Amino acid sequence: MALTAPAMTAAILAAGPELKGQDFVRVSAAISTAVVAWAVVPANLAMSGVTLGVLGAGVVNGKLSVAPQPLPVIGAATASKLVGFMSPSFTRAVGLGIASTFSASGQYQGSSIGVGFGSDLSKVTVSNTATLISGLQAALNSTGIVGFDVPQVSVALGTGISALLLTGVGAGVVTGPVGPSPAGGTSPLSRVF
Repeated sequence: MALTAPAMTAAILAAGPELKGQDFVRVSAAISTAVVAWAVVPANLAMSGVTLGVLGAGVVNGKLSVAPQPLPVIGAATASKLVGFMSPSFTRAVGLGIASTFSASGQYQGSSIGVGFGSDLSKVTVSNTATLISGLQAALNSTGIVGFDVPQVSVALGTGISALLLTGVGAGVVTGPVGPSPAGGTSPLSRVF
């Protein structure tokens, strides 16, 4: 199952049961739309890893997991001076919702150099903060959420979410034509979906 904005929105809402109102729903939906659209572009979010198995070249397919730790999002909000009464609850919900969605539905795919059949262990190595910030701001504005604080909120969330996703790791399998001997190799750049 691939990442979807509705599933991420539901996860953010579930992670913040104390947060009420249509604005929270709209903001959560905008954040989810931006994060999912951003994450599927390899220049924005990508993984690199090592493979082990039988000599050859193949394709890596794996499952992505992100630590259920909202501290990067909370910390980025605090550093950006988003310290309102509901800020800790809101940023905790965003961090937990995004991490749980990536862990439940995140997948990755790429090439394997040196191994045609075997296993892969990968880590998120690319998480482009700048493009996430601009995507968040555009998504918030497109849903009618505008104002002086939108750029500040976008910077805080983009920085925190980007840092959170750098905790992502993956385990996968390599399939493809094989040779006669054991081998180790790399999966240099895998895309997330």
